[in-house]
Amino acid sequence: MNNFPAGTRVFYWNGAGQAVYGVVQRIARAADGSIVVEIRLEGTGQVITLPASSVTKV
Repeated sequence: MNNFPAGTRVFYWNGAGQAVYGVVQRIARAADGSIVVEIRLEGTGQVITLPASSVTKV
């Protein structure tokens, strides 16, 4: 479950096809068993949660 330890820099593709970068704050397991990643986005500082399968290490 520790594919993205806290501090790992990652990116994901947004709906407009742009790469969005951030740093992993924590990982967790959702109620359905999937792994989710809490990411602090670069630039805005906004914190989002995404499925781990949708993010890539930089």
